[in-house]
Amino acid sequence: MQNKKILITGACGYVGTALLQKLLEYDNEIICLDLMIYGDKSIQSFLNNKNINFFKSDIRNKNEIEKYFFGIDYVVHLAAIVGDKPCEAASEIAYQINFKATTQILDICKKYKIQKLIFASTCSNYGVSDPSVFATEKSDLNPVSLYAETKIDCEKFLKENSDDNLKIICLRFGTAFGVSHRTRFDLTVNSFAYEAILGKKIYIYAPDSWRPYIHVADMAKIIIKFMQVDNKNLKSFDIYNAGYTKNNYQKKGIFSMILEYFSNLDFEVVQNIKDPRNYRVSFDKLEKFINLDQPLSINDGLKELEHAYKYKLISDKDFQNFNLASITKFFSIKGEQLKN
Repeated sequence: MQNKKILITGACGYVGTALLQKLLEYDNEIICLDLMIYGDKSIQSFLNNKNINFFKSDIRNKNEIEKYFFGIDYVVHLAAIVGDKPCEAASEIAYQINFKATTQILDICKKYKIQKLIFASTCSNYGVSDPSVFATEKSDLNPVSLYAETKIDCEKFLKENSDDNLKIICLRFGTAFGVSHRTRFDLTVNSFAYEAILGKKIYIYAPDSWRPYIHVADMAKIIIKFMQVDNKNLKSFDIYNAGYTKNNYQKKGIFSMILEYFSNLDFEVVQNIKDPRNYRVSFDKLEKFINLDQPLSINDGLKELEHAYKYKLISDKDFQNFNLASITKFFSIKGEQLKN
């Protein structure tokens, strides 16, 4: 995959910076759009690359972003208010960014005859399901959060408005872990690792609940794989669970790995369920369609998180700069309505 012009929304975020790192292996022109809620620290190492251009842009403003789509081959749409709590704290803003902006991006992609639109969705769409049965792309959706609802609304809109001139790929990603240039610590593996590294007491809620997990670098690899697929082998619209079937774990299984890696942990299992989500996911469709590399493991993620902290690649400030606080501060400063 060489000499393509790629536009990435949400390029400064957790997945976006991991994707940029992988794209450095190829010779492409990359346009990056981001509201930079979390500042620009995550992109400092990319700023001197002649093939990457960053623009602070609000994807809700169609007139502001449309000019960047001219001549683009592929669009990777990552921008979103991500996670249950951030969406609850800024519900109207989440709807605008997650759904309304996506409808506008589709319109622009059609106008400028973009070849592919890769949309980041989530396995959270399955919500509460029978964990004895693996959820497939044809399974019923049972969202329990505004975040998942916005992603489902996007998927429906993209499907209903698809045509043969644009290939739309929706990737329902599992729960991410691992280090990127803007590592998130409101995710299960990363959160447990952070607490273990700092010697904090760890509370394990809903220990029996299932989730599929995927390293953020593997998320980037899957996105690139779909960029590389010949358009003639793609439908006008399709959905793929994006991850690895063998990486489904119960939360207590994840914590067992934490216990093996970090010694003398203080922890407490809390049985009352604050998060009702519970699902195991099949990734057979993806695994049969593209040739996937072996996934990075939970232990790989723990090793790199510990290494990053030990060698000051990640600081206490990074741990503390979590999504909810940053989003609340950013939109409060802008004077936009938040529902706390």
